[in-house]
Amino acid sequence: MVMLIMHPVIVLLMVLSFLYIAAEIDAAPMHGHATVPAADQCDWTESGGSGRGVRPVYLRCTRGTVSWRYPRGALRVVLSGGGDGRSFRGCIKVSGPARVYLEGQGTLRLIYAPGDGKHEALHRCFPSKKQLAALYVEADKPTHGRGTVKLRYDLEFESVDENGKIVRRDEESECRPCTKEELAETYCKSDLVARGTVSAVARRPDLDAAELVLRVTKTLRRVEETEDNEVDSGDLRLQREVRVRVPTACDARHGQGEFVIMAKKRLGDLTLACAPRLEAWAEAVQELQSAPCLLRS
Repeated sequence: MVMLIMHPVIVLLMVLSFLYIAAEIDAAPMHGHATVPAADQCDWTESGGSGRGVRPVYLRCTRGTVSWRYPRGALRVVLSGGGDGRSFRGCIKVSGPARVYLEGQGTLRLIYAPGDGKHEALHRCFPSKKQLAALYVEADKPTHGRGTVKLRYDLEFESVDENGKIVRRDEESECRPCTKEELAETYCKSDLVARGTVSAVARRPDLDAAELVLRVTKTLRRVEETEDNEVDSGDLRLQREVRVRVPTACDARHGQGEFVIMAKKRLGDLTLACAPRLEAWAEAVQELQSAPCLLRS
């Protein structure tokens, strides 16, 4: 963990930025776009900067992109997700000439730097502080006014059970098999549901994940995305192979037979949500009395 004690001038600028942003967030309606610029809802695209001070940026969606051309100076990006006050787990994927810090109480924790030895495709994740998280994006000095910083973010809010209690995320919940009810809900919320066989499991310690290499036999559901993603480069009905990420902690293994892979998009990458065997999925479809959408097998 790398900690940085902020310069007093930067502290003052960040405090002023925070007060300004907090006032804007409180004043802005949760629905509608009358007082919040459309560009600041999910995405932010600008260029340059004064080279001094901190430019405030606030984003109110669960996913989006910050694109900063010819970066100079710094940004303070506040993520809120426009939610109902729940905390969230944020993940970012960054490229370009800038350092990214997570703001804490009087400190900044480095989570991305060019040449930090970590893969650019790594999902760098962090918890929110209540319903907000603030990222301090500092332009790297050796850029000479050239280059583009691209920061993609994805927020996942804490789940709430039927009693209104927060369900904490842990490795056990991420890796356990889905119940029949969870299968139905996940099917309807997934960006990709496909039948296929697992031809290989690629260990990716550089991504803190494993990748299931799936040979697709039938696509059951696909949500179109506008994000630039390798998986979306062709029609999945014709695509024979896709890669789906699984957390390293789940210790994914190569299994025989046909599976139904349910995956969600996160920062342009497919991440596994549920993976029942085809027989178990067909049985669940027959037994479930109701579902949020039409289920297919």
